[in-house]
Amino acid sequence: MNKYIRILFGLLILYFVGESIYSEIKKDKTPGKAKRLECQKKVTSFERGLSDADILYAQNLIEHGNIDFTSTVEKAIYSKSKLFEYISLAKMDDMFNNKLKSYVKYNEKNEEKYKLSYYVYENDKNDPGKKTSKSKLYAGYVVLEVKDSNNKSIYKVQIDFMNDNGSDIKETLDCTLESFMTYNK
Repeated sequence: MNKYIRILFGLLILYFVGESIYSEIKKDKTPGKAKRLECQKKVTSFERGLSDADILYAQNLIEHGNIDFTSTVEKAIYSKSKLFEYISLAKMDDMFNNKLKSYVKYNEKNEEKYKLSYYVYENDKNDPGKKTSKSKLYAGYVVLEVKDSNNKSIYKVQIDFMNDNGSDIKETLDCTLESFMTYNK
């Protein structure tokens, strides 16, 4: 009887050790990875909120129609830039603006505006700084940054897109705005 209790006890210890090892292996160890929304789970994404009160205030400003943003692109340097043969910054701005307007609930303009800016980075796959094959899998990423009236960053999100022709950029732009507008809600 004593022998069976020791065997059972040993198996239980083995089970718990194995379970903890398995859960450590399965855990996503990349710091800052965002997985709150479905659109963030599809690709690599990072987000960081720096001031919850300011974020809520900026979300409120957008809901009241205080919309203003800037945008830029960063083309590949070492590779031939292809992305912007398929999609222009003006087209991306239209997509971004349409999604931004979908969050407006009231049309009450306010003097104060927070600064929304996004940029689209085209992955430069021939960049000598890219050492791993994993760094060449995505086509680029979109970064959305929100700054308060003192030009201090309050929120930043980065989300990859995968198609070299930019056919998934609209989805990525939408996801950046959804990430911001649902942060802490």
